[in-house]
Amino acid sequence: MSKEDPPANIPPFSLPETGEKDTGRVISHFGQYVKIETMQGVVKWKPPHRESWVVGDMIRFVDGRPKTSLPRRNELSRMSGRKGASQALAANIDWLVIVTACGESLKPGLIDRFIVASGHAGIKSMIVLNKIDLENAPECKTQVGKYRALGFPVYCLSALTGEGIDVFTGALKNSISSMVGHSGVGKTSIINLLAPGSERMVREIHKETQRGRHTTTNALMVGLPSGGAIIDSPGIRIFSPAGVGRSEVAAHFPGFGKWLTGCKFRDCLHVTEPDCSIRDAVDDGCIDPDRYSSYLRLIESI
Repeated sequence: MSKEDPPANIPPFSLPETGEKDTGRVISHFGQYVKIETMQGVVKWKPPHRESWVVGDMIRFVDGRPKTSLPRRNELSRMSGRKGASQALAANIDWLVIVTACGESLKPGLIDRFIVASGHAGIKSMIVLNKIDLENAPECKTQVGKYRALGFPVYCLSALTGEGIDVFTGALKNSISSMVGHSGVGKTSIINLLAPGSERMVREIHKETQRGRHTTTNALMVGLPSGGAIIDSPGIRIFSPAGVGRSEVAAHFPGFGKWLTGCKFRDCLHVTEPDCSIRDAVDDGCIDPDRYSSYLRLIESI
């Protein structure tokens, strides 16, 4: 077991009260190893095969060594490449920060999938639109504005110019957040603005894993000067929520809530069933047809 000092220029963020005397929190995961933040410093450790630790996990120490993870308050999970298998991406988080971007990267369907997964896990969601310095920013702002109308916090910013970053920083204060989105939307660039000096941590991880520095391939938790911390996760090309059955999707799908109780059948999937209040709301113009199409694509993939 090796101990390291906390990274320079990154303020320490307080460990939560767990009722345990000797605990730490996983702040990075790379290959077969993790790094665990403790009150005494940072420990590099290879978890036992029977344990699957992710960034955000709280770890119990026994005789000065990491032993086992404590029960999770929540976790964000997706279906892995193997049919029926799930993969936890982060644990014990307050906010899921769904990052999209102007240009060709804006994917409303992916946003919906993340919202369903976070809602099922009991995690709050916010949406960030990056690259508002690009020409199609007005159109993209209109698209993400639909989520603001549904009650989700939406922040528009540019990691290139810094516009909007101060308001977004305030939204993260004193919370643990996980940032997700496609590769290329600028997650790491945003984090570099939120926590100046975090680039050193990224360089150290890439040095240990022999990965290139331009792409995040390992999850990393970074302390924020404003308080709290944020997790930078690898870019996700395809995301399918884990543990969410077809009959559960509508309960967490953005924009469906107020119409869910009007269906004739309690197990209505809102596809072909008669007397479906969701389909009626689409026909009446109360639910955006594009939102309904996104819902259909999601349940067809489950």
